[in-house]
Amino acid sequence: MLEFLIAGLLLLIIHFGEPVYYFMYVKGNKLNISPVYSEPPKVSIIIPTYNEGDKIREKIKNVLDSYPNDYMEILVVDSSNDGTDEIVKTMGIPQIRIIKEEKRKGKIFAVKEGIRNAKNNLVIITDADAIWENPLINAVKFLGGEIGAVSCIKSANSETENAYRNFYNVIRLGESAIFATPIFHGEMTAFRKDIINDKDLPNVGADDSTIATLTAIKGFRAICVKDFLAKEIAPKGLDYVSWKMRRGSHLVRHFFRNLSKVLKSNNQYFKKIFVEEFYLHIINPWLLVLGILFLAIGNIEVFSILLILLLISLVSSKTREAIRAWIPNQFFLILAQLFATKGEVLAWKKEKK
Repeated sequence: MLEFLIAGLLLLIIHFGEPVYYFMYVKGNKLNISPVYSEPPKVSIIIPTYNEGDKIREKIKNVLDSYPNDYMEILVVDSSNDGTDEIVKTMGIPQIRIIKEEKRKGKIFAVKEGIRNAKNNLVIITDADAIWENPLINAVKFLGGEIGAVSCIKSANSETENAYRNFYNVIRLGESAIFATPIFHGEMTAFRKDIINDKDLPNVGADDSTIATLTAIKGFRAICVKDFLAKEIAPKGLDYVSWKMRRGSHLVRHFFRNLSKVLKSNNQYFKKIFVEEFYLHIINPWLLVLGILFLAIGNIEVFSILLILLLISLVSSKTREAIRAWIPNQFFLILAQLFATKGEVLAWKKEKK
């Protein structure tokens, strides 16, 4: 059983060591880019909606407060049956156009419809339940030259989710400084139509990360910026599980779908970043499970000692939050992989937030 014990320890060392190493590696890179625009450029802001009647007023107000109104158009692409579109109409805002879908097919179809109807080259996609904490100019001012797409960093209404988010915010910024990140956020994804248009996007989930990756494959940078923070609302209970599974399965399929395209590209910087993220999301979670299993088989006493040390580490609030954030998400990624084998699910049951 010594072989199982050694294998289990090695797997756990790799599982925890590789993310820490990558975190420290990208953390040392700082984004150094200059604004492209001296005054606000015109933008088209797409808000896909499905039964957002309780949130849409706050969302639109947040968008209007974030950017000079004369330089924007807002396209609400709606498939609701709760009167969301009627609420938007009563607001009487001239910058808004409502595009009504005959039936709900999924976010990617709403996004593509919005892109087709967007009048401006700079397009922003944002979730209806996301709130921007900073002016939009903080992001779009970089959309030009070598920069093809920009996204935000994120926070949530959950301490556990934020502990996980804070780790990945640093990674997103570090990858952006190296060249590009393959993961964007639906709370705010901005891009240029002269680089990515609706015909470039397949009918899949993870439209935000697809835009980032396709932008990088075309040779342009896709970056997250630290001065644009967006807040998301995390569901609770079983809806939280569904939410994590949905997002995770889309991301899993995103990595498998684009791996060969990235490996065939000429950009060595982005290739290394994408492969590392593929490893972190697809392979690394299994090392945790196998490591625990091998340890239990190899030497139950050693396994028990490590379990006791883990419990002791929960005394520290920082360690407790890190463990609560990291370990459950590894199991969510495994479940998401299993679910992703069923195929692409585009129109999910709406979670309560």
